[in-house]
Amino acid sequence: MRATSAKSVLARRVASAVILPGVLTSMLVVAPLASAETAPVSGICNGVTNQLGHRGNVQPNLVKAAASQNAEQIATLTAERAALVTTQNTLTTQIKTAEAEIAALDAELATLVGKIDTTTMSLTKLEADKATLTAAIAAANTELTTLQGQKTTLVNQITPLQTQLTAAQTELAGLNTQKTQALADKATKDAELVEAKTRLDSATAAATTAQTKVNNQLAAIGTATQELADLVAQGDAAQALVDAAEKKLADARLALPGLEATAKTADTNAAAATVAVGQAEENLRLAEQRVTTLTQQIGTIEARLPLLQTEIAGLDGDITTKNAEIAAKQKEIAAATATPVADAATLKTQLAALEAELAAIKGNPDKKKQELNASITAKKAEIAAAEQQAAAKTALITALNGDLTKLQGELATLNSQLSAKQQESSNLQQQLPGLQTSLAGANGQVTSATETLADAKTAQTDANTTLTNANAAVTAKKAEIAALEAALPGLTGDLTAAKAEITTKQGELEALEEALPGLQATLTAANTAVTTQTAEVTKLDGEVTKLVATLGTLNTSITDAENAILSLQNQLTPLQTSLNTLNKAISDKEAALTTTKADLNALDAKIVTESATLRTLESAKKVNRDAVAAQKVVVAALQAQYKVVLDRIAVIDGTIALGGCLA
Repeated sequence: MRATSAKSVLARRVASAVILPGVLTSMLVVAPLASAETAPVSGICNGVTNQLGHRGNVQPNLVKAAASQNAEQIATLTAERAALVTTQNTLTTQIKTAEAEIAALDAELATLVGKIDTTTMSLTKLEADKATLTAAIAAANTELTTLQGQKTTLVNQITPLQTQLTAAQTELAGLNTQKTQALADKATKDAELVEAKTRLDSATAAATTAQTKVNNQLAAIGTATQELADLVAQGDAAQALVDAAEKKLADARLALPGLEATAKTADTNAAAATVAVGQAEENLRLAEQRVTTLTQQIGTIEARLPLLQTEIAGLDGDITTKNAEIAAKQKEIAAATATPVADAATLKTQLAALEAELAAIKGNPDKKKQELNASITAKKAEIAAAEQQAAAKTALITALNGDLTKLQGELATLNSQLSAKQQESSNLQQQLPGLQTSLAGANGQVTSATETLADAKTAQTDANTTLTNANAAVTAKKAEIAALEAALPGLTGDLTAAKAEITTKQGELEALEEALPGLQATLTAANTAVTTQTAEVTKLDGEVTKLVATLGTLNTSITDAENAILSLQNQLTPLQTSLNTLNKAISDKEAALTTTKADLNALDAKIVTESATLRTLESAKKVNRDAVAAQKVVVAALQAQYKVVLDRIAVIDGTIALGGCLA
């Protein structure tokens, strides 16, 4: 009896392991779905006509109804599948709990059976069944020992791996922290090294520049000394030539004053006449320039005023448009604010009531629990939708308020521009009368200056004639003096230039000698800076080398830790790969089904449109047979495409109903 009880316990465990997954699978797969009859139908049924057999013969309303039914069934099945998946997860948890309880009950049952068997055997055939009882107990103990050993083995395998993984991850985190700090230190030292090298290069360049300047200064001092000696010799020769020329010029000038006295009066009169003509011409030019300027200013104002009026009118229109946009945006904000949304708090209260009702159910009324679970799932979806609607409404109102603020800012800008344009127009209109008055006065000045200029030119002609006659008497003497004067400035200029150049060169020589000590000091400071920066660069190079070595050690440690973690994680990869493959297959099937449903809806809309066109052609007063035939070809092609999409849906999920009569 003990062996029989043990076998029954094992059989119940195997049955529960086989039957429960089968029940779950049947709940997910088997559903009361309408099936399409692919064979020809002999008569008319009360359901939707089979789309594969009679798609071209049904009325558009039936086709549309079939498509609608399919869409509704697809949506319903999708929702049911989601609910079943949830139920599956719940039942899986319950199965695990039940299996644990069964195991506990089996243990208790085994104990009770053992006690009952022991008592029965003691009362009936204690001695005869003693060997059998001993063997059963030994077998049970052996099985229990084996199971406990397997459990211990698994625990011993998992626990060290988890401990090692945790330790490796902790070590890796510490090593990464040290690596980050080492990289930061290295980056800092690299930056300092670059700065030090830059300073060293700058100091070296400064020292080179200072040395070049000192060398150039010494060369310039030598050149300037030689040039100064040459200039002194040239100045002595020029002084002798100037003295001889001045002696000849003094003798010629003694004879000139008598001749010049005669022409002096005529020259004065001619100069006065010339001044008068020049003054009259200047007055006329200024008057004409003023007339031109005033005319241009008036023309500019007159041309600007119509443009300003046009711009003002445009700004008025823009302001009107912007006010309309602001009013429309305010209406949108009011409409968005007034749009009702579901009360999430009320829905949450209802959800709490449903969950409390579910928790209050005693026993195992599966149907009631399923209904409450479905209601709870639907209520959670309503709560999520209500919260999403509230968030969308808040985002919409925020966006509309931002648009309203932007429009109000644009309106303020337009009003500011309008005020500026109106002020500019007013200022130009106020300037115009004064400019016109000034233009009339300027035209009068032009007329007066023209008359004065004619009189001055007549007087100038008379004075010039008198001056010509007086100058003829002194022409001979002036020729002689002119020759002497022409030679003297050149000699004097050479002497003056020579003396000035001598003075300049002396100043340059002194400046070069004064600048030389400063350049020497700069060179010394630059050389000192080069020495200091060279030592700094050498020091930083050593520190960077140490940091690089430390970083290499840390990288090696991190690589070892990562390899250890990778080795530990590879032991979990098969299970994770299986789970990822299953999730991907589910996602791919859902995506393919969504795409195919969209194609089906698009083709159905085209079939309805093209069928309507065909009926229009067939019902015309004079039927165009060619057009009807071509349209039938189009409809038939669309129906063929529709069948292909249906086949694709059947391949993706054979449980989806495609419409038609029941078999």
